[in-house]
Amino acid sequence: MKFYLQCGELDETADRNHNGVIDSIDDTIDLMRELLAKGYKEGKDFKYVQLPDGKHDVPTWAKALPGFLKWGWGSNLKI
Repeated sequence: MKFYLQCGELDETADRNHNGVIDSIDDTIDLMRELLAKGYKEGKDFKYVQLPDGKHDVPTWAKALPGFLKWGWGSNLKI
């Protein structure tokens, strides 16, 4: 299995542990730690993209989609 993980820094405002990082990013980082612990390799088996101006909306997903397609199907993919 391969995983492409993307978070926008403006996805939400919740910060349950009050560390200055929104929960969606904290949770995604926790997930990546678990993947690493199970032997998955960052870059090969999973990739994480964090968009500073990203929100939980279609325009943000549209920004992330080309990178996802190229990572998943090869850099020769014409988009």
